[in-house]
Amino acid sequence: MTQLSLATPAQREAIYCLRHAIYAAELGQHAVNPEQRLTDALDEGNEYLVATDTEGAVLGFVSLTPPTAGRYSLDKYFPRTDWPFSTDEGLWEVRLLTVLPEKRQGSLAMLLMQAALRRVEAAGGTRIAGIGRQEVKSLYASSGLVFHGLIARSGAVTYELMSATVTALDQRATEIRPLLTRLLSRVCWNLPFAPWHDEPTPAPCYHGGAFFGAIGPDFAALEKRHTIINADVLDAWFDPAPTVIAALTEHLPWLLKTSPPTRCEGLVGAIAAARGIPTENLVVGGGSSELIFRAFTHWLTPASRVLLPDPAYGEYAHALENVVGCQVERLPLTRDNGWQLDSAALAAKLASGNYDLCVLIHPGNPTGVLTPREALLTLARAASPRTRLWVDEAYVDYVGGEHSLERSVPECASLFVCKSLSKVYALSGARAAYLCGPRPAIAELRRRTPPWAVSLPAQLAAVRALAATGYYAACWQETHRLRAALATALRATLPGSEVEESVANWLVLYLPPTGPDAAMVCAACTTHGLFLRELTPTTRRFGPQALRIAVKDAAANKKIVATLAQVCARA
Repeated sequence: MTQLSLATPAQREAIYCLRHAIYAAELGQHAVNPEQRLTDALDEGNEYLVATDTEGAVLGFVSLTPPTAGRYSLDKYFPRTDWPFSTDEGLWEVRLLTVLPEKRQGSLAMLLMQAALRRVEAAGGTRIAGIGRQEVKSLYASSGLVFHGLIARSGAVTYELMSATVTALDQRATEIRPLLTRLLSRVCWNLPFAPWHDEPTPAPCYHGGAFFGAIGPDFAALEKRHTIINADVLDAWFDPAPTVIAALTEHLPWLLKTSPPTRCEGLVGAIAAARGIPTENLVVGGGSSELIFRAFTHWLTPASRVLLPDPAYGEYAHALENVVGCQVERLPLTRDNGWQLDSAALAAKLASGNYDLCVLIHPGNPTGVLTPREALLTLARAASPRTRLWVDEAYVDYVGGEHSLERSVPECASLFVCKSLSKVYALSGARAAYLCGPRPAIAELRRRTPPWAVSLPAQLAAVRALAATGYYAACWQETHRLRAALATALRATLPGSEVEESVANWLVLYLPPTGPDAAMVCAACTTHGLFLRELTPTTRRFGPQALRIAVKDAAANKKIVATLAQVCARA
């Protein structure tokens, strides 16, 4: 996933080399030099915003000169007496907007310009000025910049002076906000300021849940939940077990005002009994993401090396790269290979002792592929004692508990299995999960667990859910029938599309390559109250035509198909 961030010193060096490749070798503005590196005196006070790929390679950048620098590159081309705007403490120069040749047909330049605008705005700037190449005047004009007819030539390049107030640029951005929002959803905004002036800086990890924009994040219009379909998250289509609802309903006032058991002893005991795992091998948390953050920030450092499948649940890349700052090596999965792991290659890596952690998703999310249990156990047994193997089993119960690795934890010194109780037990709003692993490591994580880590309503709900085995087994079985029926209806209704069913409660729809992409379709569906998950912001391995659809009940699935048919017909 492309990231937008402030350039590091190492990235600045890459930028200086890229400047030479573009402005000297390609455009002829400067003479080619033996160092193949271009920089200038302004770089000491300039800021660089940079776009990078998942490996950290620079894809594009833009430079900003603040008013505190005391000078601008504009001074080289035009006397200040000719500038049709004042030079004051609100004037910022944006320059050197650069994108790799192979990325110029995409949206990267527009995203870098939006980032530059928000940086200037966050700093209290009031006007942006710069010089634009005449060949790309339309790009700058579309963002709201105004050209002033002052022409300058540098080497083989002709520039024209341009500027606009921050207010005018913000107004233009607002006019095209739907487009920019769609483009921003495809990148990781890793900048210390918000992409919009009226929004807080978002979490770097992209998740679903856009449907709360229709309901209202302040819960003021909960009745709207009846008119939307939240298929952009993998929440269960069914309700919690009747015994869960009855217990919560009967005791709700007491549950809300009473402190829960400090160490969740009853919940731990219920998990141990239901799963056949010793309590000493268990630690609980407020959802699997909380356990991910608790364990990874304790185990790992920026020097740690980690293996991570791609594609995978986005919280892992976020926690490892953006929170801890680990060195993450991707294990590429491909559609041509059915999204299967290369077990032999992975076994060799695990045995090498070169890695501190390996994360596997079982079944894969968003691939929906189940790796045989014995194959994963073979990997666990082959792993070096140095390498922890973390297996995420948030959705394995949809397939069957016999596929889980959790009961093998006591015999595998490096195996950790993370199990969410949210998705398969219809408790996503309650937030409860557990991690099972070797006793010494679990004991250490227990010491780092705050008291009352899981709320009392969530503890009671989870305990009752674990006992309602017959109810949930029927729901999981019905999920498979609903998913197959949804897949059949989509194939019949959307000619040219392809459908990949998961083994759990979702499927992936590939729209026809000649039609609108997934971002456009998802955006259009929201106007009909249907929220779907575009996959590009999490991984580009599915391509721009792929979107993920959570399985809902039969009536909602029928509406999903009808809405997609309507949207795609109009596109």
